[in-house]
Order: sequence, then structure tokens, then C-alpha cells
Amino acid sequence: MRVLLTACLGLLLSGADALAQGDTRGIVDIAVRTWNAGPTTRITGAYDVPAGQTVQGDVAVLNGPATIRGNITGTLVAINADVRLETGARIGGGVIVVGGLMTRAEGVNVGGEIRTQAELLRYGMDGDEMRADDSGWSDWRPRRRRETLDRDGYTDFFFAATRTYNRVEGLPVAVGPRFRRGTGWGRIHVEALGVVRTAEPIRWDRGSLGHDARAELRVGREYGLVFGGRAFDVVQPVEDWQLRAIEAGLSTFLLHRDLRDHYGRHGAEGTVGGRIGEEVSLHAVFGTERWRSMDERRPFTLLRDTDPWRANPAIDEGTVDLLGLRLNVDTRERLRSPWTGGWYLKADLEHGRGTIARALELTNTGTATPEDVNYTRGFLDARRYTQISPGTGLNFRVVMGGQLGGDRLPLQRRLSVGGPGSVEGYDFRRSPYDDDVFTCGGIAAFEGRATLCDRIALGQVELRQDFHIGWVRSDHHDDWWRPGFNGRGQWVLYADAGRGWTVNDGAPETRFARGIPPLSTFRTSLGLGVDFGEIGFYGAKSLSTGREPVNFLVRLGRRF
Repeated sequence: MRVLLTACLGLLLSGADALAQGDTRGIVDIAVRTWNAGPTTRITGAYDVPAGQTVQGDVAVLNGPATIRGNITGTLVAINADVRLETGARIGGGVIVVGGLMTRAEGVNVGGEIRTQAELLRYGMDGDEMRADDSGWSDWRPRRRRETLDRDGYTDFFFAATRTYNRVEGLPVAVGPRFRRGTGWGRIHVEALGVVRTAEPIRWDRGSLGHDARAELRVGREYGLVFGGRAFDVVQPVEDWQLRAIEAGLSTFLLHRDLRDHYGRHGAEGTVGGRIGEEVSLHAVFGTERWRSMDERRPFTLLRDTDPWRANPAIDEGTVDLLGLRLNVDTRERLRSPWTGGWYLKADLEHGRGTIARALELTNTGTATPEDVNYTRGFLDARRYTQISPGTGLNFRVVMGGQLGGDRLPLQRRLSVGGPGSVEGYDFRRSPYDDDVFTCGGIAAFEGRATLCDRIALGQVELRQDFHIGWVRSDHHDDWWRPGFNGRGQWVLYADAGRGWTVNDGAPETRFARGIPPLSTFRTSLGLGVDFGEIGFYGAKSLSTGREPVNFLVRLGRRF
């Protein structure tokens, strides 16, 4: 049986993961503000309100658990703590849980909104005042005095951040100045970063050096309208929706296995948009880019460092004008709203027009004549999170994307399924069958096993059930920070089904011109695992292909 470790340790080599996890700053800010407020009753450690007792005002519990059988007239905030609302409990305000789980007996009355975030809160304390630490492992900067740290404004003359480790760049390090200031009418943010790529051979050329400079002007203190501009010469993944950046980076660094393909982007873009409340953002993006292929290089890896890398597939090269819309909706924290709460939605629409040289033509004939291209591409990642009983959740995910109209998509805009993050009963880009519905023929026909699918569809469902680890002392004040193992866990039973297909050409087994192919042609798998919050262990077995062995996976964070 193949063992696939897509994550381990979780300390190095990735960029931010806000896309996959959604924006949780709103709930964190509320929790921290409530803790710091003067009238709040603050408790560190286990907290119990017995039946018949009434606590006036807001209550904030750190490293609990909090067990409530009585009455709290204000809001209950739990930070890195579980909340248990027993029979007879009454909360006059809302309930905010960051880094914990909430169980609620039948008939418990909560007067306000219930909001939860599973991820632990890393924080610092200045006396009794709490400060959320949101820098993350991928963000390094010189230490500054806490009393002068202003989260709404800063000036860094030397700022360094690492991005996702990969076989093309090694560890890309962005270095340069940045500036952010809040004003009475909004905020200004400017940064000018050079990118240094550490994979060998290191030369004074575009293979080792790049840049990423941006400026942003926001009109409005809380949300408002955002105007931005960016000039860049960067390396971009062809697909990044299956795995988080930290998982892809650690798989590359630890196991010599890069589960993404990459290409070069050089150009400029502008954006107009902003947030609509805490939960919705919409941006229009327009720009011009020059695309180029990037060869795999020689980055250091912990294991199998001398083995050759999987070839980084060639892409279609040329200059393209792009126009796009990007919509993000995240109501996963809004548990009291049965219909509008519990959703995560990411939708992208892109129209491209320009001149490119097709890499497939170059591979087949030895020459590629530049041709005009005019295409429209869409991508949708929709998820539904439902709490069907205390401690039990039922979650669904649908991913669809690909060509919507016009010419056939450039290679760097095509998609694939199969492997970690999609149909997990199958290994990454491995389909020894005639009907390759994972890459639509790229495994056999293209160096590096590129993806050639014009469209994909994926469905995932999982059932989660809480359990507690008895050998972890729940009253120990430092239990919360143990990475992944904090005394809480969930059993996860899940199923995946997906495939890709071509629209106008390709093998007959993978070609389907209109609509969605029959469900009987989809690859399916069933899996079982245990999730400790920050790390999970899973096994998955193919249902549609009996001879496929079991896959074992280690994931950082939830599957989706």
C-alpha cells in the first residue's frame, strides 16, 4: 500500500492559507475585544456556572473548558476552550468560540448569535491585555516593542516572507520595504518586494530573481471600496485548489514530491472591489501578462534528495489580456442562520484574449505557430457545513470548472482531479487505464503528466463526530497549544466522486461535448479518518476500481 504524507510538522515552507480557510479575522477581533473590555469577567482555566447562579455582563474564558448550567446575562466568549451549555443554561447575549467546540443541550436559550472557529488562537499578553498573533510561520520581520505595535499601520524598511516550497523555485523569499497607514477615510498599503529563488542553479537571471510590487487604496474604515495595482514577475501554480499551500510545500521539501505544476507570470494588473460586510467580497481584475514555461530545478529535499524530479510540464507561451471577476462568500461562523449560515463559496470568472504558442503543437511537430486566442473560463468551489446535532456535522463540497466559451483553454488554465484533496482513493496523477478521466490523457501523452482536461466536476461529502481523548487533562492550562493534539478530535467518514473531460478533441473515452458526463463514468472512493483539528490521519479506498490499493494520507487542517 502506498503511503502518501502530504504534511508533517507544519512549521516551514508555505505561504498564507487564508483562501482555503476563509477570513476569520472578524470572529477573532470580537473575541479579543471582549476579553480586553473593562467590564468583562475574565477567567483563565476551567469555568463552571452552576444551576441557579447568575453572572452579570460579558464573560471571557481562556483555556477552559466552560460548563454553563446557570445564567449569563451578556455574551460568552471562549478562547482555546470548549463550551458546554447544559440543561437549564441561559445566555442573554451571544456565544463566541475560538479554538474550541460547543455542545448544547436541548432547550438551552441563547439570546444572540452563535459563532465558532475551530482553529486555535495564537496570542500574546501585555499584562492582562490580549493581542492576537496573526503573523504566521511564513511571515518574518524584526521584533518590535509590543507597546508600539499598531495593527492598523506599520512601516517595515526590511520585510521578508517565504512562499510555498516547490521544485521550480525551491524556497522563494520575498524581501523589500512595505508601508501601511490608516487614515480618517480609509487605508493605504504599499509594498515593493524582490523575489529570490533558492533552487539550484542560482544565477543572476529571471530563473532566480523576480519581483512583486503592489499598492492598495481603501476608501472606508471597516470595509469600503478598494483600488489596487500590482506589477509582478512570479511563479504561479497551474492549480492550487486541491491542497493547501503548507501541505504542497511540505510534501515537496520532506518527500521530494511536488503535487503542483508551475509557470511564469510577468505583467501588471489592477483591481477594483472590496468587502460587503464581514462575509462577502467581490473584485474585478484586469491586466496584461506574459506567460512562460519554467523547468524544474534542483531544490534541496529532506528525503531522496538525489532523485530526479517529475518534469514540470511546458505551458502555452505568449501575451494575454485578462479580465476577471472574483467572488468569495464565507458564512461558516453564522450557526444561528440555518439557511444563510454554514456556506463557503469561491467563484472566479476569467476572459482572456491574446496571442500564444501552443505547447502541444510544439511537442507533436517540433514547431509552434503563434495563434490568436479568445476564451472564457469559470471556476466554482461551493461548500455547505451543517451541524445536525451537538458534536455531529455533515458537510458537502462541489467543485466545477473549465471552459465556458470561445477557443480551447491554454494549458495553464486547464484542470484535473485525482489524488489528495480531490478523489483520495487514487494516487496523484496515476491512472493506468485506457479512460484517463483524471488528466484526460496528460499522464501518457505529455512530459510531466500535465493536465489536459477542459472541464472537471468533483463532489465530496463527509460526516464528522466529536470525541475526547481521556488521557489529556482538560484542566491543564497549556493543553490548547499542543499542535493538533489538544484533547479533542473527530471521526471522519467521507466519500469522493469526480472526473475531468475534454470538449472538442481528445480520446473518445474522455471527450464529452455538452453537459456533464454520466455519473457512472465518475471515479469514486470511500475513506475513514481521525481529525485532531490541526492534523488529520486518513485512509481512502477506490470503489470504482477494485484493484487500486488503499491510500494513507496525513492532512494539515480539515479536508475542506
